[in-house]
Order: sequence, then C-alpha cells, then structure tokens
Amino acid sequence: MWKKIFSAAIVCLSLTACETMGTSQGTDKYSAAGLKQNIKIGVSTPQDIRAVYGNPEYTQDGPDGPTYWSYSIDELNNSLIDTATSFIPVFGASTAANAAKRRRSLDIFFEKNRVRDYSITESR
Repeated sequence: MWKKIFSAAIVCLSLTACETMGTSQGTDKYSAAGLKQNIKIGVSTPQDIRAVYGNPEYTQDGPDGPTYWSYSIDELNNSLIDTATSFIPVFGASTAANAAKRRRSLDIFFEKNRVRDYSITESR
C-alpha cells in the first residue's frame, strides 16, 4: 500500500515540476536563459507572455492595456510538495516546511502592449 502511494507521489511531483518550470525546449522558463529566450523587451506582447507563463496572479491595467503582471512562481509547487510529502511518513514535515520558505516572483511591466521591463525576485 505505502509503495503505491510513494510511487504515485513521485510521479505527480515529477510531472508537476515539468509542467510548471519547463518549456517545450526543456529550459526552466524562470531561469535567466529562459527569461531571455521568452521575454523580449519592446517585442513580446501580453499574448506572448500568457502563452508561456499562463495567467498572471496579479494584473494592473491602464487605458492602453496591461501595465503590470505578477507571477508567484513557487507557491503552487510548495503546496503540492507539502501535500505529497504529508503522505510519506519517512520525509516528515521538515522537508515541506523548508521548501515552502523559498518564494520567487516574476514581475512584468508593459507599455503600449509590449514588454517594457521585467524582473525576478527571490526571498526566503
């Protein structure tokens, strides 16, 4: 029974990591290389950003379209890790608690429906 639960948790975690962090080219879309590849200042549109990063968690709109979008990168992964490791008594709560301390956010600024600037921040 525990072997099946453990196997299912590992499969779910590995699939989640692939979906949320990677691109079709296999690059972490939030790494410096991934950001440079996916976000072009003065070129990328809100539709381009949404196609790669999905719907933002926070948006701010102006009269000419979006002016600011924010993505919280790790919160979804941490809640999934917390849920999955809670089924595995060997791991304990400390593994999930340590993972949950790390927060990253991607902030994208638009002007005239084009990316004006972006930044990624990390805190613990």
